[in-house]
Amino acid sequence: MLPQAIDLHRVLPELIWSAFGVLVMFLQPFVRRRQFFTFLALFGSLAGTVAAATAFVHGGPGFHGLVQSDSFTFFFRLLVGSVSFLVVLAAEPYLDREKLPIAEFYALLFFATAGIGVLASAQELLTAFIGLEMSSISSYVLAGYRRDSLKSSESAMKYFLLGSFATAFFLYGIALVYGATGTTLLDKMALSDGAGTLLKLGLALILIGLGFKVAAAPFQVWTPDVYEGAPTPVTALFSAGPKAAAFALLLRIFATVPAATRYWFWAFWVLAALTMFAGNLGALVQTNMKRLLAYSSIAHAGYILVAFAAVTSMAQGGSEEAAPAYAAVLFYLLSYALVKLGAFTIVSQLGGTGEKNLSLDDYAGLSERQPFVAAMLSIYLL
Repeated sequence: MLPQAIDLHRVLPELIWSAFGVLVMFLQPFVRRRQFFTFLALFGSLAGTVAAATAFVHGGPGFHGLVQSDSFTFFFRLLVGSVSFLVVLAAEPYLDREKLPIAEFYALLFFATAGIGVLASAQELLTAFIGLEMSSISSYVLAGYRRDSLKSSESAMKYFLLGSFATAFFLYGIALVYGATGTTLLDKMALSDGAGTLLKLGLALILIGLGFKVAAAPFQVWTPDVYEGAPTPVTALFSAGPKAAAFALLLRIFATVPAATRYWFWAFWVLAALTMFAGNLGALVQTNMKRLLAYSSIAHAGYILVAFAAVTSMAQGGSEEAAPAYAAVLFYLLSYALVKLGAFTIVSQLGGTGEKNLSLDDYAGLSERQPFVAAMLSIYLL
């Protein structure tokens, strides 16, 4: 197989998701059946997920080390593909009920999924930045997808403005890391002996940029407003996909670069404590179901950061010692993504036209009206 073909094989899932996004946009003027696009979106999500398995079987570095197709990447591609598939299932009845365009929604979902996949597989910081921006731009549009809703437009604007600041921190951090090490490749950064102030500052700025994406305190202030205003299926995507990919990049950086593992143990502990405190304390006074789940997502980010502190501590003794902490992060991300998707899907179906039934009072007596739905929601909120 030609080297160019091997490189393309390494990013096959992202190519498939991007191709289906373009295909949906191309077919939209010619096909009027909304259900056709749902089937196409389900097939595209599944095709990209299956391609992740083939890319893993023939894994390795691609494009001169810019991306990496390994078991770690395979896990996150499966997770992201599954999230995309489930969001499509949850979105169809919502889009029909709200009378929103369906093809454009699925196209944006595919582009966001492809960007998340690039971010999770990136082995180089500028490649990660491209994936981050690809998913972010699609997410900004999805957040404001209900154009007749003031809250949706407000959430999109807030997400865009704060996300732009976070992106600037991330990009400036990359510049400082490059200045300190002379490379943006993570494997070469791991071999670098640079541990000066410039490298520490660059890693700190990268942590701030990704901290925004995972809703870690004190960068979490956007989360409740954006989660409340965005369409509920989009909120389900926000709570699972981009957060998992950002954690994947954090794992790659802060568990492989010696300077990161040596100096960032206490930083993660402080972030974890602040995030758990902010999430759980903020949830106590909420009366809106989506805002309550948003604060729950913040608290869960804190729990995951506890395992990150363990990863950075154990990684100093070698990858074998850090393996249990790695496994803890991956297992928690998987279970977290599934339960959040389930919870937001139920909220989406119970919300009613215009998302009016989101108060906690609206859920009173749910066990009598819909006992199965109430039981499933209880399981997802455990």
